[in-house]
Amino acid sequence: MKKFLCAVILMLLLNFPAVSFGSTERDIQNLINFYINKFTPEKAEMMASELPDENNEFHDVYMNLTGIVVEDVRLDSLCVRMTGVKFNSPKEWANGKVEFDRALQIYGYGRILENDINQALKAKTFGKEDVWHDMSIKITPAGLQGKGYYRVNTALLDFDILIEIKSGLKVVGGKEIWLDKPAVKINRLDVPDGITKKALADIQPLLDLNQYPDLPIRLNKIVFKNGEAILSTKRAPEILTDGYKYNYTK
Repeated sequence: MKKFLCAVILMLLLNFPAVSFGSTERDIQNLINFYINKFTPEKAEMMASELPDENNEFHDVYMNLTGIVVEDVRLDSLCVRMTGVKFNSPKEWANGKVEFDRALQIYGYGRILENDINQALKAKTFGKEDVWHDMSIKITPAGLQGKGYYRVNTALLDFDILIEIKSGLKVVGGKEIWLDKPAVKINRLDVPDGITKKALADIQPLLDLNQYPDLPIRLNKIVFKNGEAILSTKRAPEILTDGYKYNYTK
């Protein structure tokens, strides 16, 4: 889940501008093809206010993607608007080397569906020494409701604990997503508090962007609805109304 969420938030930066006509058309196509091949969206709408300048910088880029698969998990939608976006040299794009340099501002949101998360959780295990398995979640306007089995390995025996959690989520330092005030229910009354705390520690934080020091984005809020959650920056992205446009359908 951490890799998935981190990968999901990394996508907000490694975006691509729209197809254009002129001397840079081949370069732009190389850039687009790289990210389409990497993230295989079901649909994509992209716009750029103008072509990149001599510093490989785009003034304004907008993107709306549907059905991105990251770490075997489907992200239902991702919408982002970036200004002052700079990449490496277009000469390197044809060889598959695309690197994000910087952006002045990034506004975006991503929508994750409960069904897509549960589909990905079916065959997943999490944890360090001990292991979470057979996990599932339910998303409601009040927050998350999750359950799973936590496999405890001791010197004498190994056993599973059914743990049920009701929790909100909170943004910590703009870079981390944590369970917020989780209420925990377990199926064994004699389980020490230390085991429960360790089980929660194994999945905290759910998302950590500090491992990406060049990621110039700070999350601000999380909104829950029935069956979905939206993670967003403080300001919502607005669609570009003029520029070079590119549409893609898988």
